Amino acid sequence: MRRDRNVAFKADLFESLIDPQLFELPKELAIIDRLLDDERFLEPIRRKLTARRGRPTIPLETYLRMMYLKRRYRLGFEALVKEVADSLVWRRFCRLRLTDKVPDATTLIKLTHRLGPEVIEQLNDALMAQLVEARLMKRHGQRIRVDTTVVEANIHHPTDAGLLADGVRVLTRLMRRAKEAGIGVRLSVRDRLRSVRRRLRRIGQVLRRGGEKAQAEVDRLTAEVARRAEQTLQEAERMARAVQRRIRQLGPAVGARYRALAQGLVTYTRRLRRVLEQTRLRLQGIRTIPDRLVSLFDPDARPIRRGKLSKPVEFGYKLTLVETQEGFISHWRLHVGNPSDDSLLVDAVAGHIHAVGATPERWPPTGHEQPGQRRGAAGDGHRARGPAGPRRSGSSTFRATLGLSAVAALAQRPGGAHCASQRHL
Repeated sequence: MRRDRNVAFKADLFESLIDPQLFELPKELAIIDRLLDDERFLEPIRRKLTARRGRPTIPLETYLRMMYLKRRYRLGFEALVKEVADSLVWRRFCRLRLTDKVPDATTLIKLTHRLGPEVIEQLNDALMAQLVEARLMKRHGQRIRVDTTVVEANIHHPTDAGLLADGVRVLTRLMRRAKEAGIGVRLSVRDRLRSVRRRLRRIGQVLRRGGEKAQAEVDRLTAEVARRAEQTLQEAERMARAVQRRIRQLGPAVGARYRALAQGLVTYTRRLRRVLEQTRLRLQGIRTIPDRLVSLFDPDARPIRRGKLSKPVEFGYKLTLVETQEGFISHWRLHVGNPSDDSLLVDAVAGHIHAVGATPERWPPTGHEQPGQRRGAAGDGHRARGPAGPRRSGSSTFRATLGLSAVAALAQRPGGAHCASQRHL
């Protein structure tokens, strides 16, 4: 059951005995607190959560404010819960009394996954509309900067042997859980993880030593890891069939535990099979593999070459950003793979027009572009280009991940009139 606001939020007996100055919000949070009182920021979440029965959820305003703190201060879910529980100011900002229990990390994670990224985009649209109404952002004659950057996935550097080791580790753990649940008791399950790790350490030693025969030795050790991964894969496929049989036997009475176990075995056996196929191709001398899997846990991550000297290849996603001249992120989009920047320009400008409600003005060419280049991005002859001057680094891209993140810039404007948005939030 949905709860929009914490209707019981008011000073209780315990809070009346504490100095009110301890609950006073700092300037930035006070501004954000007033802005988030707008009903438009709760409306996208209301449309997503329509249930009127069942156990009450956490108040939507509490969730929204906790998500702002998480993004603003770059906290994990568990760290966020601890900080809110330990701070009187943050409790007041999140509309929680001293006697209210702070939502646990699992509840926040499940609710975030349920809402999805489309809610964040709608929140950003609501923010843009509020900024235009408050005349903190120009609507007509707007200049924008369209740029792309790479959002790295939270994965280790992918190697064939490392990905195979990940598959062996995950499938072995899932098969153990099936055994503990009494499934596939007669099936043979062997733990090859120690053997695989020993060869991984050997590969690291060979690479550090170097030499003419280093690559041949690495290929030999990788092939040995692949053989052990193939054996583990065959055992996991048999175990997956056993779990599916148990689910059919139980019928409607099957629990979520069995379904999650079956889903995990099917998912990771498919991904490990794909890693084995691309490993065989590499051992045959084929170095370029289209749509290569670089992580078992983030299959959509892709290798992206951006030409950086310190890191020529990054693994993750490409992010398109549209930034207004005041420094607000009016539109952002995360892309799988490495599409060309030119192909993303039209959608980026269209997203800005949808958020702001006006077409950006025509810009003069910069020193790196000729007049007439990249026309037609907005569909009516407008140019969507960055202004002349030094190119801004990717540090400002973090603001686009929230949708509400540009609100924090308002706290830096005395009286709300001056736009000092150069600060990295």
